Parts: sequence; C-alpha cells; structure tokens
Amino acid sequence: MKKKFLLISILSIVVVALHSCYAQKKIAKADTASTFADPATPADATPTVVSDSVTKETLQKTWVLNFSDEFNDNVIDTTKWTIETSVKKRVDVTLYADKNQVEEKDGNIYIYYRKSPISDTAYNAGRFHSRGKYAPVYGFLECRMHVVKPNGHQTAFWMMPEGNGMKTKEGVDGTANDGAEIDIVEATKANAFSLGLHWDGYEKPAHKSNGRLIKAPNMHDTEYHTYGFEWTPTQLRFYFDGRVVATMVDAKLIPHVAEYIYVSGSCFGINNWVDGDIRANEFIKNGNTDKAYIDYIRVYKSKQ
Repeated sequence: MKKKFLLISILSIVVVALHSCYAQKKIAKADTASTFADPATPADATPTVVSDSVTKETLQKTWVLNFSDEFNDNVIDTTKWTIETSVKKRVDVTLYADKNQVEEKDGNIYIYYRKSPISDTAYNAGRFHSRGKYAPVYGFLECRMHVVKPNGHQTAFWMMPEGNGMKTKEGVDGTANDGAEIDIVEATKANAFSLGLHWDGYEKPAHKSNGRLIKAPNMHDTEYHTYGFEWTPTQLRFYFDGRVVATMVDAKLIPHVAEYIYVSGSCFGINNWVDGDIRANEFIKNGNTDKAYIDYIRVYKSKQ
C-alpha cells in the first residue's frame, strides 16, 4: 500500500512539473512569437536605428517582430485596438472622443480634430489603445506617423501599465518599476516634442515625472517621422528618425510590468503645455478637420 501511495505521489509530482514546464514554454512562446504581426509587414523589417556601429544584420540577430499593424485595410483591427469613447473636461474646454474620430484608410490610421457641435467649448479628437489585447514587457516599439503642428491640439504615442498602477495609491514606492506612463512622443511645440515618464500615480505629492523637451527641426514639414522606444530590463532609449535622443539607465526609472500602447489626440484651451489655444485655432473654428496619421506601429522582442 505504501509503495502504491509513493508511486501515485511521484506520478503526481511529475505531472505537475510537466504541466508547469509546458505552461512556461507556452508563456515564453506567446511573449516572443509573431502572433500579432501584420502579414503586410516586410519579412526583413527591423527597428529603425541610425548608427555607424549598428547594422541591419545586427538588428536582425537582436530583434524579432512580435506585433505590427500596417493599417492597410479599411477596417480597424479590433483584435489589436479599442477605439476610445470618452469625455475629458479641462478648465475651459471639453474633449469628446468617439468612433468617428479614428479612421483607417489609404494605408494609414487617422486621428481627427474637429469642433464639436455639442457646445461652444466642445471639441473632438480621436484616441485608440491596445489595453486588454496587447501589452508587452520590454521590447522595441516604433511608430511612423505625421503629427499635427500644435495650435491648441497635439498628438501623442505613449504607453500605460496594464493594471491600475497609475490610478491608485497602491505601489507608490518612489520608482517606476511597478508601472509608469511612458511618453514616447507628445507633440507639444513647433519643431519640438516632449518625452519622459510619470510614475507613483497622479496625485500629489506622490506623483513624479522626468519630462524632456527634444528639439526636432522641421518635424512638421515632412510627412512622416519615426518615433522609437527601446525598453530593456536595464535601460530606456528614445529615438527620433532612428537616432537616440534620450537615454535613461537609473534602475528606479525602468518599468518591469506589462504596458499597453496608446495613441491619442488632445485639445487644450489656455495652457502652458502645447502651443496655442484650440479656441483661437481658426482652421478648426471654421469647421475644418485637422488630422494626424500613422503609417505603421511595430513592436519587436529581444531574441535573447
């Protein structure tokens, strides 16, 4: 009887161990495989890096495509993206996001900026994100897009923690390790953009940030620019058209949790954040539509 019991116990341990091993392999496979890759993405695509010491062959050995959307359809891929429907009240304007402010066509996904008929201080701007659908931990993110030239409005490509780390007081530990708002680009000024992190929630005095303004001459004159973000367990690197414009190596600034992708348009009244006041934007005020548009979004995972 004891031998039988011992045999059953050993078999149980083996089964649990095999199941655990299978589960770990499944998680690892899901984390690196191209399950979310767009078939239209070029097979030899690599992150955009302009450096004398980095070749395409090196990039191919380092990174593997994990997620992409080339926006070549006329229908938004809802397995990857959620179009946000929300109302954001600022001091002097109210911003409405809905499904009419985001559109995929002509090889791009568009974010529209409009005057809303709801009231004199109401405006529309599109927003979409991958929350609950795709949220990597580490990787190389890249977005090729045309942002609006700020005149009371802006375009942003950023990330947020999949959990509620930025909306509660839980996890306020003085670091971004448990999640942060990662701003890869906030197109706030003419020929310049902001990047950086926010962590430990948004409530003062716990809230912390380290924003930087990056000069980018003629960034609004050329149709597309590429904004990249390299995220590893030891450093953060921000890229503009393949060149590093900011590096962060302080261990307290490195998030180690899943973060989803966020693309958003915003409007502002009186402010010291973006150039202009949307209420004085004659183009928008006269019933016209301004737009930002994105050629592709790609995410690569490290082969290591």
